[in-house]
Amino acid sequence: MFPFLSFNITGLEPTAHYNVFVDVVLADQHHWRYQGGKWVQCGKAEGSMQGNRTYMHPDSPNTGTHWMRQEISFGKLKLTNNKGASNNVTQMIVLQSLHKYQPRLHIAPVKEDGSDDPYLTPKLQAFSFPETQFIAVTAYQNADITQLKIDHNPFAKGFRDNFDS
Repeated sequence: MFPFLSFNITGLEPTAHYNVFVDVVLADQHHWRYQGGKWVQCGKAEGSMQGNRTYMHPDSPNTGTHWMRQEISFGKLKLTNNKGASNNVTQMIVLQSLHKYQPRLHIAPVKEDGSDDPYLTPKLQAFSFPETQFIAVTAYQNADITQLKIDHNPFAKGFRDNFDS
């Protein structure tokens, strides 16, 4: 995902253990297209696409102290429109192109015995930020944005003219 998500977390119990993860949900029920220099709605969203829409941070589970110590980055999270890509790939979230999505941050306490079921945990905290909504695309409509991604996204190094192997 580029640009990647990063968060600063406060207010956790320092010695308690937590799983931190992101999921991505449809932000609306529309299909979108880029027309006349802007995004416009062009019909209803397609049916639900099968595949993983959750990404567990690789440091999970960990203590509240760990999560509050520094910014938490989801720089390894990858997005794809390949329905088959989610099988056994835990860092890949499957989305449908030209649909609007909302990432959500989840913080789930882990029970003392180490077990958890994040969606059933009564103390699960979920946070969403409207400014992180995005429309999934397979090609950028703006040459400057394309170049920005090539220059700064570690997964786009194959598109650079001169890169280190």
